[in-house]
Formats: sequence, structure tokens, C-alpha cells
Amino acid sequence: MTRRWAVLLLAGACAGCHGSGPLLHPAHPLRPGFMSFGGGVSGETVVAGATAAPPGAGAGAEGAPAEDAAPRRLSELTVAPGVAPWVSARVGIEGDNEAGLTYTGRALRLDGRHAFSLGEPTLSIGLGASALFARGAGAGAEGSRAHGAGIDVPILLGFQSDADLYALWFGPRLGLELLGGEVRLPAAGSAAEGPLADVSGRHLEVGFVLGVRGGFRHVHVALEVTAAYHHVAGELAGAQVALDQATFTPGGGLTVTF
Repeated sequence: MTRRWAVLLLAGACAGCHGSGPLLHPAHPLRPGFMSFGGGVSGETVVAGATAAPPGAGAGAEGAPAEDAAPRRLSELTVAPGVAPWVSARVGIEGDNEAGLTYTGRALRLDGRHAFSLGEPTLSIGLGASALFARGAGAGAEGSRAHGAGIDVPILLGFQSDADLYALWFGPRLGLELLGGEVRLPAAGSAAEGPLADVSGRHLEVGFVLGVRGGFRHVHVALEVTAAYHHVAGELAGAQVALDQATFTPGGGLTVTF
């Protein structure tokens, strides 16, 4: 039981603060000197998942809530149900390059990418670096804090109309995050807050992105969905823990280019 709840708390510290967020940009880069600004929302839903403690894992902190509370806390700690903001600024650079800065509520991401023309389609390969600022979720998590950094590599293949009336893009996106900090353990047999415990973890994400954008001249609306597999492994209060989940993440936003 203790190890099961250590898994849930580590999931909240790691999976809940993922730095990817939606891309909401096509595979084609902006023209040199052009800039775009966008705002929107995204949300993440767990569609499948399981937690496990590796064989031989040590015991965690003493005491845990009733087992029937696990599904609710798992949802709160891993996906933070609801919506998250998406705010982005991008600029086109000579040589079919582009750079961007994105804020997603729990992460600040700086990225760059290069595009290769393949005739009608375009291939975009990017690299993003994120600063992560995570907090514990749910009751009894007051005072929990975890910080870290992550990198991700989106590879997009896309099509775009000549007048930029519409664009379609799709492709894989890989990410890795490292986090550390403290989370508050629940007190035994009650809803009262328990002690803070050290936590560290690694979060691997493998996803597939599908997006579409439509608009006219300087204003466009973008919609994007990502299906992803997450693996989290680390240590909480001396216990080795692991988490595997599958998620579905829709997002949408409005962008202005000039």
C-alpha cells in the first residue's frame, strides 16, 4: 500500500508537470523576419495506465489513505484534470529556421527547428528545452514542490496551401524530463497532511502529434491532438517507484502573424 501511494505521489511530481504542451504550429516555418503570437488552451486525459513498484523496492513513508481513494488521487496527481494555458511567440530565421518561446502553465519552453523542403510536403525537425515548475495536486499536497528540466524532439511532416489558407502536420514527438524536490505524504488513516518526503524522477514521453490550421492572411486558428505513452521512474522517501500511462491531449489556439 505504501509503495502504491509513493507511485501516485511521484506521478504527480513528474507526469503532472510535463513540459511538452501542444505545438500548434505547422511543419512550414515562418518567413525570415516574420513573427507570430498565439494564445489558447490544452488539456490532458489519461486513457490507460498502471502503476507498479519494482521488485525489492524499499518501504516508503508510514501510512496511506484508503485504497478506494487511489483512482481519484491518481487522476489528480498525474493529469491535473481541467485546462492549461498555451501562450507562444515565434520568429522566422534565415535558412528555413524558426525559434519560439512557449508558456504552458507548468513549463517554459524555448525551441528551435529547421525545415527541409521535400517538394510539396515539408519536414520539420526541432529541439526544445523546458524549465519545469511543478506543484503537488489534490488534498494533502500543500507545500509540495518539484523542479526540473526537460528536452523534446518533434519531427513533423506537413502540407500547406499556397496562400496559407490551411495547413496539416503530423509526426512523432519524443521527450525526457528530470525532476527533484519534495512532496507531502498523506497522514495515516485520515485526510490530514503528513510529512514532506524527498522525490526524484525521470519522465520519458513518446507521442504522436496531429494538427490542422486554417485562416486568412494574418490570423489563423489551430487545433492539435497528441496521443502519448509516459514512463516515470524514480525514488520517493527511499522507495523505488514506477508509472506507465497512455494519454490523449487536445489543444487549440488563435495565432496572429505579421
